[in-house]
Amino acid sequence: MHTDPIRVDGPTTAPAPATHLLVGFDRHPAGQAALAYAVDLGRRLHAYVHAAHAIDIDDLPIDPDSPDFEDRVRATLAEERDQACAVLAALPGNWTYHGAPGDPTDLLLSLAETHSVEMILLGAPRHGMMSLLERLMGESVAARMIHHAHRPVVLVPAP
Repeated sequence: MHTDPIRVDGPTTAPAPATHLLVGFDRHPAGQAALAYAVDLGRRLHAYVHAAHAIDIDDLPIDPDSPDFEDRVRATLAEERDQACAVLAALPGNWTYHGAPGDPTDLLLSLAETHSVEMILLGAPRHGMMSLLERLMGESVAARMIHHAHRPVVLVPAP
C-alpha cells in the first residue's frame, strides 16, 4: 500500500504566531489528549500548531486481503484527518495537519527542524501489554524523541 503525504493548512488570516508547537498524535487516548492540549496551549501562547500523524499499521484495517482494503484505508485515514482538523479548527491561530507514512520519530524530528518548533508534545506511552511489546521491539516514540530531539518534549497523559 502506498500513501502519499497529506497536508491540510488551517486559516492564514490569523495574526503572526509568537512561536511554533509540534504535536504528534494518533487515535489512542493519550494521542488525542496531546492534540487537545496542544490546541489549548497554542491558544494561550498565540502559537502556530503543527499536528503530525505518522500513518502506520495501527491505522490499517485488519484484513489486507479484503477486496475493498484500499478503499477502507483511504476512508480510515480521511476520518482520522477530519477528526484532527476539527480539533485544530478550534484554534484561533494558524495550524497545519501533516499526515505521512513512515517512522513517527523521523516525521516529528524533520518537522521540528523545518519549523523551528519551541516544543514537541506527545501522548504518554501506553501501559500494559502494548507498553511491554514496545519495549521488546525497541523504544517507544516518546523515549526515542526524548533521546534524539533537540527541543523540549512534553508527554501528555491519557485522560
